[in-house]
Amino acid sequence: MRTVPKLVAVLLLLASSSSAQAFGPLGHQTVGGIADQLLRGSAAAARVRSILGSNLQTAAVWADCAKGVGQARSGAPFVYDGSGPYPECTYYENPASQRAMEAFVRRNATRCYANSSDEVCRHKSYHYTDVATTQPRYARGLVGTSDHDLVAAIQACVAVLRGQPAPAPFNLASKKEALRLLSHYLGDLHQPMHVLSVYLDAAGQVVDPDAGVFDPKTSTKGANTIWLKGAKLHALWDGVPGRLATRLLAGEGAAAAAQVPVTSGGPEGWPEAWATDTLLAGRAALSVLSFAPRDASGVWKASAPADYKASREALQREQMIKAGARLAALLQDIWP
Repeated sequence: MRTVPKLVAVLLLLASSSSAQAFGPLGHQTVGGIADQLLRGSAAAARVRSILGSNLQTAAVWADCAKGVGQARSGAPFVYDGSGPYPECTYYENPASQRAMEAFVRRNATRCYANSSDEVCRHKSYHYTDVATTQPRYARGLVGTSDHDLVAAIQACVAVLRGQPAPAPFNLASKKEALRLLSHYLGDLHQPMHVLSVYLDAAGQVVDPDAGVFDPKTSTKGANTIWLKGAKLHALWDGVPGRLATRLLAGEGAAAAAQVPVTSGGPEGWPEAWATDTLLAGRAALSVLSFAPRDASGVWKASAPADYKASREALQREQMIKAGARLAALLQDIWP
């Protein structure tokens, strides 16, 4: 416990960052830190340290740092621009680490400029899947899923960590790369807006994209085109309060995570089961909202109940605890 004051100071510094991508750095580091605590003293912990040279808490931001590749002001593809999206990326801003991020993106994209779509700058699509709130579970083939979505990306990472090749279209070079990605993607899988999406017509009414002919204009892209009180709804869900991350990393998170039930069925089915769990847990985050008609810029403005912020933080806490528990369970299954 002597490390807690230092930890609190670090987290307060991180909380001052306004960037928000996929639970934000606080959320991802909290998930990794909870898993580190659960694995302490195990064979899996030794393998993690041997492969990474660090821990899961440090590795958990790497996949977002790689988004800095292709963002250079010069417009050059596959070049890390030297200023990552978070302060945490400074850990990886050295020649060897930058080359590793550039190589990962180059292998997993046909091109990658600042404004490239997620289909050509494909590694960006590894961070999410957009299953409609009208669906009862995650299933490949539904609108918003693909063979290179978040669930597929987790399965590819696990394959590499088990000593198997990554299935196409993934191209993962090493267990180190796969473990860095997995530590991040498990956090993404538990951020509701990275798994489920509400599909709306021009009048702001919920539609089922899997019924009839899908209209791409109905996609809210994981709540990135929904605004609540002047902010993107997706970004609000990415933002984890520093006070919450501090408590969870100081031991509260690991204690709660130790009580999370083991997922039933074989581990090969866990990623889809966890996606379904997030879909069901997160549906209320969208069902309680009211939507105005889509405006000329393609945005829907939403209104929420008075207790929405408190409900959001409660679900964020629950989801980060689950993510840490499940990351640890998955790694213990790979390295018993």
